[in-house]
Order: sequence, then C-alpha cells, then structure tokens
Amino acid sequence: MSKKFITLFMFVLFALSTFVLASQIIILHTSNIYGNVLPYDYFSNMYQPKGLAILKTYVDNLRSSNPDTILIDTGNLLYGSPFGDYSSLQEDNPVINAFNLLNYDAFVPGTFEVNYSPERLIGVFKNLKTSVLAANLANVFPSNVVSFKVKTMSNGFKVAMIGVVVPYDSQKYVDYIESVRNTLNTAKKMNPDLIILATSGGITNDPITGKQIAIRSELNIGDELVREFSKDVDIFLFGNQDFVYTGSKSNKIYSVTGSEAKGVNKITLNVEKDKSFKIKSVKIERVLLSNVEPSEIVLNQVKKFEGDFNKWLDEVIAQSNISVGFNKYMAMLDDNFVTEFVNKLIINYTNSNLGIWNVFNANCPGIPQGEITRRDLYSLVGKTTSVKLVKMTGADIKNYILTSAKLLKYNGVRILFDESLTNKPWLYDLFENINYSVVLNENKIRSIKYLGRDLDDNSEVIVSVPSVRTYGTNPILRGEVIEDFEIPVQQIIFENLKGRVIDGAMDSNYSVYVKLEYEVKPGDTFNQILQRLAVTDSELLELNPIIKNINLIRPGWKLVYYKKYLNLIPPIREFFEVK
Repeated sequence: MSKKFITLFMFVLFALSTFVLASQIIILHTSNIYGNVLPYDYFSNMYQPKGLAILKTYVDNLRSSNPDTILIDTGNLLYGSPFGDYSSLQEDNPVINAFNLLNYDAFVPGTFEVNYSPERLIGVFKNLKTSVLAANLANVFPSNVVSFKVKTMSNGFKVAMIGVVVPYDSQKYVDYIESVRNTLNTAKKMNPDLIILATSGGITNDPITGKQIAIRSELNIGDELVREFSKDVDIFLFGNQDFVYTGSKSNKIYSVTGSEAKGVNKITLNVEKDKSFKIKSVKIERVLLSNVEPSEIVLNQVKKFEGDFNKWLDEVIAQSNISVGFNKYMAMLDDNFVTEFVNKLIINYTNSNLGIWNVFNANCPGIPQGEITRRDLYSLVGKTTSVKLVKMTGADIKNYILTSAKLLKYNGVRILFDESLTNKPWLYDLFENINYSVVLNENKIRSIKYLGRDLDDNSEVIVSVPSVRTYGTNPILRGEVIEDFEIPVQQIIFENLKGRVIDGAMDSNYSVYVKLEYEVKPGDTFNQILQRLAVTDSELLELNPIIKNINLIRPGWKLVYYKKYLNLIPPIREFFEVK
C-alpha cells in the first residue's frame, strides 16, 4: 500500500470522526381553536382566514419540506364558535374529523373539554387520533390518554412531550405539580434531547420580565409550572388565553398562541450531532395564515354538514317586540339596549352585582323585530369568550371607567375616537347595574351611583367580566377573580333567552357629558342664563363659585356648565370621528 494512499485513508477517517450532523426541527403550537374549521366568521358573517382547513394546508406544506415537524394543541378545541357549537351536537363530529386530518402529535385538553361529563369526555378522547397528554387527570380513560410521549425524529433526536390540564370542573385530578414532577422523572429515563411541557393553563406574568400581563386566576397555572420546572423543561406551551406571546431567553421558549387557528407559533431548533445532540439555536415566531388557501380535503369533508348547519343557525330562539339598531361608536356615547341586554343576561346567570360588556362584533346590526334566531344572537356576541367574576372596589371601577374615557376626546366640536376602537370597540368597557356619567374634556366621573347611593372607593362589588378583557390589549388587571365561568357567552344567552320575548325597556344608566363655557353678556340675568343653558340653579352655582349673589351677575364672566354630548344643539349625533 502506497504511502500516499495511507495518508489519504487516515485523513478520511479523521474527517468522519469529526463530522457534525446539522438538522432542523420544527414545533408548531396551536390553542383555542374553538371549533373553527372553515375560513369564515359566523359571528360577523364574513370571510376570515382562519380554521383547521387553512391550517392543514400550511402544516402539510411544512411537513413536505421538513418531516421533522411536531404539531401540538393546548386545548379548547371543540366548541366556542358557531360551527363548533353545532358540531358538538353531532355524533359524527366534523371538528374532530378535521382535527384528525392534521395528524397532531399531541393534544392537551382545555377547560372547554373538561367541562364535559367524564362519560362524554371519554367518547371525545376515543375519537381523537392523537396522543392526549394529561398527567394530572385521574379518570380511567382510553389508552391514547397518557402523561407524556417521546417522539424520535429522523436523525435520532428525541423530543419528550408532557401535558398537564387545568384542574377545572367535574373531572378527577391529582396534584399537577407532583404529577409533572413524577412524569418528568420517568421521561428523563428515556434520555430525551428536548423536553416540552404543554399545559392548557394560562399565565399571569410575563415569563421573562415578570411583568403582570393578565389578571390572576386559578386557571393560570403556567407561572407555577415555569417556576418549578425551568431547570428541566426547554419549551413551555400555554393555553386558555386569547392573545399571542412569543418569548425566548437563554434557549428557553414560552408560547401563547391566540385563538381560532388564525396563525401558529412556530418554534425552530437548529441542532447538531457530534457524539451527542446539541441545540445550537432556537427561535419562536408568529406565523399568520392570511395568505394560505384552505385544504380541499377538509372542505369536502365538512361540506355535507353545510345545509344542516345553516338550518340550525336559523332556528328561532326568541321573539322581539322591538327593532333596535346598533352603532359601535354611539354605544360609547350613551347607554344602548344591545350591550345592556347581553350584559344583564350575563349578570343574572353569574349572580354578579355589576357587569362589564361591549359588543365584540364591530359590525353588529342590532336586534331585529320579530323572530330572533341563533344567527342573530351570535352577532350580538361577536367573539368567543367566557366570563370571570371579579371582586372589585369602588376605586377599581372608577379607574376602569376613566381608563375607557381616555379613549375618547372632545375637541370643542366633535368627539374623537382612539384608533384602537375601530376594530376593537370592546376595549371601551361599559358597565351595567350602576348609574354613571363621565365628562370627557375633564376626564372625570361626573356622578356614579350603586343601589341609589354614591359608590364609595372602599366598597366591594362582584363584577362579571369577559375573560378576553383580562389579558391582551389594555387588560383589566385590578381586582380578585373569585370564579371562572368557562362557558362561551353565547351559551349563557341561549340558555337564558330561549322562548322569551324581548321588549325595549332600558335603564339609561350611562351617559357622556362635555364641559362647556358661556360668557355672560350685558343684560343677562341669572334666570335667563339658566334657561339659555338648560341647567339647574344648584349645578350652575356649584360649578361657578364666582357667583356669590344671583342678582349680581357681571358681563364678561365665563361660566362653565355640563351638557350631555348627544343633547347639544344643533344636533350633532353624527359629529364624531376616529382620530
């Protein structure tokens, strides 16, 4: 053997011994799908790029380019949207069938799932063609319900997935911290290269900065899981909350993925293998599905339900003796029947003292006279949300009222609406069961009464709050959650309204005022000014301490007074704009 050949052979051996195998692994996270399959919003009756049909196209394309892709959902899958609510009544559930077409690697049940009876939940799990991860569920379930699973990728990289359920409602649970700890110890014996802890619970604080981003609730078990298991867990996937969070620090990943399958949180790991695997980099990003075409396979599968579904939507639930229109801007300027109607139904259902509600459908047409169908009622809700009962002080309530009032400005001619209210009018919180008025250009509460008395700062009341207002944009954070009602608001409405007749009684508990100024003219008397301004003598005297004697009114004095914005003359009900 020649010396040159031996040298070449030794070089090849050395190169092979130092060869590093590089590859990429992708993890996709979804949650709160709420039964959305089709790219259509049945709350507002318009096309919207979301749902399992679009998601399947995206996932299939990604898997074709990288088979090492893992797909995990963290709960609230089955219902909450109109189509999901309909599907939950079908023996052959089209949402489950569509979900199965995506070949999910794992599913963690959410609060909407564990709301089911144990018997019904068993049926759901039997029909899901995926691993159901639920380390702390103690019921006897089918064999696909496990504490964890390990998936080996094409290059030998092992991913351990552990699931923990929010302990809610009538299921049997064991301590979730202890169950995760035991499951971790078992999973680690299989020498995984990556550990994912997926929960259907939410978070209260930003896992990286510690800043509070949601109201504290027993459903937010994610914070404790992060504190207890950050040493061993590489990726934390959360659920239940309808906002998007993509956090990354020191190769740790934290994910909250919004709702309705409008997008996915995509986690990309670049790994290398020498003698063992090493994660060289990891990133998380939000991927919107707005430009993705729906899967024909999914569309064809659900097509057979279309006719029956629309008949179900058009079933009559109640009757209305009135026809009431709705305008999202007018609703912020004066009490309106539509928001009051829904708010009081929620208050009665939850036995709260007060309620916060604003219509989540920016294009809600209102309530028609005559027959009221499911479709009509869905439009009054506009979005999937459950309800929390929050104990608040009078000071808390006043703070929320003034926070909302800051979104409106009066420029001396018209009201200017903050741009955020264009697509999200529900950021303006409307209270029911208190009587209150605000003065926009002073940003103050003119009056606020509860049960006929001035609301004291230290008094405590129970307020029903839409869950989606307790996180996300300008969230309601003050107060103590005393109960979570994990039921979609539309179900509350259907249950309490079925067979009833809607009439037009309204309490006019809310109004918007502006502060105006009048310059006293020569010859003006006190009584003439009262008539001209249409105010009471007590109010004018209180607002203008310069008046010591009503018989001594001086020309040139500038007197201030309040007027209800919508009562200004000339009529300016349409004089408002978005700033």
